[in-house]
Parts: sequence; structure tokens; C-alpha cells
Amino acid sequence: DIEMLTRSPMQLLLLVALAAGGLRGVVAEMYCGDENCYTLLGLERAADFADIKKAFRSLSMTLHPDSPDMPEESTAMFQKIAAAYEVLSDEQLRDAYNYYLDHPDEAFTNKMKYYRAVYKPQTPVWAVIIVLLLMICIGQIFHFGERKKTFMNSPQFRKELEEEYVANCTRGRHGYQTGELNEAKKKKIRKGFEDRLSEIEGCPLALNWSHTLIPLLVYRWPQRLARWAAWRVSNSSELAEERRAAEAEAREEAEKERREEEEAERQAAEKERMKKIKAQHLEERLRKEEEQKQKWAEEALREAAAEAERDQVATTVSCKVTSVTALKKKGHHLVEVNCNGDELQLVVEPDAPVPRVGQLVTVALEGAKLDSGVVKRRKVGGEWSEGVLLELGSVEEAASPEVEPLEPLDAEVEVEAESTMPEVSSSADTRQRKKGKAKA
Repeated sequence: DIEMLTRSPMQLLLLVALAAGGLRGVVAEMYCGDENCYTLLGLERAADFADIKKAFRSLSMTLHPDSPDMPEESTAMFQKIAAAYEVLSDEQLRDAYNYYLDHPDEAFTNKMKYYRAVYKPQTPVWAVIIVLLLMICIGQIFHFGERKKTFMNSPQFRKELEEEYVANCTRGRHGYQTGELNEAKKKKIRKGFEDRLSEIEGCPLALNWSHTLIPLLVYRWPQRLARWAAWRVSNSSELAEERRAAEAEAREEAEKERREEEEAERQAAEKERMKKIKAQHLEERLRKEEEQKQKWAEEALREAAAEAERDQVATTVSCKVTSVTALKKKGHHLVEVNCNGDELQLVVEPDAPVPRVGQLVTVALEGAKLDSGVVKRRKVGGEWSEGVLLELGSVEEAASPEVEPLEPLDAEVEVEAESTMPEVSSSADTRQRKKGKAKA
């Protein structure tokens, strides 16, 4: 890279030094040294081989060291002209030398051309190939011999040869075992048996020198190739028909594969469509189930509300006040009512209005659900309240009886009252059961 070299002057100087040293090395060790080979022989570059040979002979006769009265310098000169003749007499080496003269600055290329011309193989390539093929053929012949020996010493060959001996005996195996065949007959039978085996393709006895590499390359393979070509030509119509049949079969196969692919795609699309339809049906069913659940929930709520309303109606009755008595507990009154033949008693607290005898009242029985909670049977001021007075109605009797205050009881009376409370409670329970039966 010129740009890189200009950026680094030291590298440029190093390259110039190496090139100069390499060129000096080329001049020193190759061709004719510092001399020109053509000049040493007194020739031009256009001289042919005959001129080069003629010039070398004339100079060698005058400068040969063995000639009498030759100075010592003639030996060095003779060596130079001998080197020049060696360079110019070799065509490849002369071409390399001419390239060196034309391109003296290409040191590495000149070295490569010089060593390639000097150290080129002296033996022709074809001779090397022939020798190599002959060596391979000799090795194959020895290998064929070893295979034959191995085959003839094998148990299978011996068994087949024995069967051949038995077949040539007039008395069969008994004649073979009793010595019907002498050695001459056995050799003749074995020779015929081996000849028959040698005609079988692939048998080790059929291998000979004609199966080595050179006969295969020269005769057998070309013969097989020619037979194959002749067979192709003679059966061209059948081959064309087979080719057309194969092409038609290939087209049918391709068409079949295409139809199968289309069918697979159609089935996949149909499957996807059915999957979507099933998903839609499932979604629709879930939606209907959800709507049905909501409907059932609403119906359950309505039924619960209706049931609560019925329970409210069933646990709320209209009664008639039969008596009103003030309790000892300040502000509390015991009110006895008649509800459709059932006698109940209620305790009215101070903040509630006190009804009059004969007045119609609405009473919430035990179990009724009010805003304040569920009505329960409770004991207030020593009396059991079996319901809650909800509202007052009309008065059927004109005069209202006076509320009779209860006289204070002594201790014995109180104990007696307490002992009679379970009876009151039981009577109240009896009235509650009667009320339940009436509701039912």
C-alpha cells in the first residue's frame, strides 16, 4: 500500500534495502553471476539452439583447461561459458533468464522462476504414471493369487469339490469312499470344476491379469462403456418411453402430493372453522347459562322476598284486646288478646301506647322479622311477652275498662307465683303450638 508506506518512511527504507539485498543475491547465485550469458558466448538474444551449441564448442576448444599452454585464467573463463551454455541450452531456464533480463527488479519472481526451471523433474510425467500403473497391476496380480489360495483352501470349496467327486463316481459316495477315483481322474475332475468356477463373474478363480488396472483402463472399461452406449442407442425408443412414463409418474405423484396438500389445508381450515363454531357455541351456551343463573338468582330473590312477605303476613295477625293489666314494673302493662281463638299475652313497654279492652290491634308473633330484628318470646316484669304490638285499630266496645293495678304480693305469694310460672309458660307454649297449627 503506497499510502501506508508514505506514512511510515522507515518501512519504505527497509523494503528498499531488502529488495537491493535480494537482487544482489539473485545475481550472485543464479545464471551467470554478474556477467551476461549471451555476451559470454558472443551471441544475440535471438540466437537459436544450433548457434548456442556452435559457439560453445568453438570457445570450449580454445579455453578448455586440458589444452596445452593454457593460462590459469582460462579455467575460470571456461566455467563461465559452461554455465552460460547450461542456462541457454535449457529452454525453460532460458525463458526464466530472459524474464530476468527484462525485469531485473522483480527479485522474488525471478527466484521462483529460476528454482522452478533448475529443480524441475527430469523424468517425464507419463513415465511416472506408467511405472505407477505397472506397480499397481503387479500388486493386484499377487493379491488375486492370494485370494485364489484362500478360496481353494476354504471349507466351502472343499465341500463343493467333494460333491463333484461323488457326482462323477458310478457308485456315488460309496464308490468315492472305496477309492473308485484315482489321482489322475481327480485332477481331471478338479481341473474341469475350477474351469467352470473361473467362468463365474466375481469368483476369485476368475480373476487374472486382465482384471488388473491397466487392462481395465485400456480394454474392459472402454468396452463396457461402448456396450452401454450401443445399448442406449439400440434401446433409445424404449428408454424414451420409460423416461416419458417416469415423467408422467412424477407428474402424477406431484399432482397427488398437491391434492393431498390441498386436502390437508382444507381439512385444517375446516377444523379451524369447526373449532371457531364450537367456541362460539360454547360462548353462547355459557352466556345462556349465565343468563339462566341470573334469572334463577332473580327468581330466588323474588321467591325469598315473597316467602319473607308470606312469613311476615303469617307472623302478623289481627287480634282483639280482652284485658289490660298494669304490672309492678313502672310503665309496663300486660295486655291479653284473642287472635282467632288463641289467647296471647303481650307486655307493653312505657314508650308504647296502651290499648283498650275490645280494641283491635295488629300483633307480630314470635319469629316475625321487623326492622328492629326478629320477634322473640321474652319475659318482662315477671310476665312472658309472646309477641310485639305493632299498631292499634278500631274499638268495638264503647267503654274501656279501667286498668286494675296489681296489689303487692308478700313473699309467700311471690314464691307461689314463681312456682306457677312454668305452668304459665307451658300454657303459652300450648298457645304457640296452636298458633303453629293454625298457620299450617
